[in-house]
Amino acid sequence: ITEKCIRHLGKPLQDVISEWIRKMSNREVDRTRLPLNHAELITPNTYACRDCYDKLVSFLLYWFRITLPEHLLPLEAQQRENCWYGYACRTQHHNEEHARKRNHVCRPTRGARTP
Repeated sequence: ITEKCIRHLGKPLQDVISEWIRKMSNREVDRTRLPLNHAELITPNTYACRDCYDKLVSFLLYWFRITLPEHLLPLEAQQRENCWYGYACRTQHHNEEHARKRNHVCRPTRGARTP
């Protein structure tokens, strides 16, 4: 879905990533859930290994996706009900049918504490 949205906007993936790195540097993104040590020190000039870069990009693309207005989402995404476990759902990673059926870009309403 995220890839479709980026294509629909007509932007290259690298431009979207660069835009969100700038937003993170400008403190427009909450870094508290970024799964990296010393996330608060990351800037556009920070070097990262492949694993850390992949985590950073995944985190930023998640932020891109959750900030998109619903009307920019593909129709199949607009019609999905939220999964009770939201972004914390483990099933979405091993059950493609479940992943496609429910929206996981949302906060958990069951099974996890919601901040």
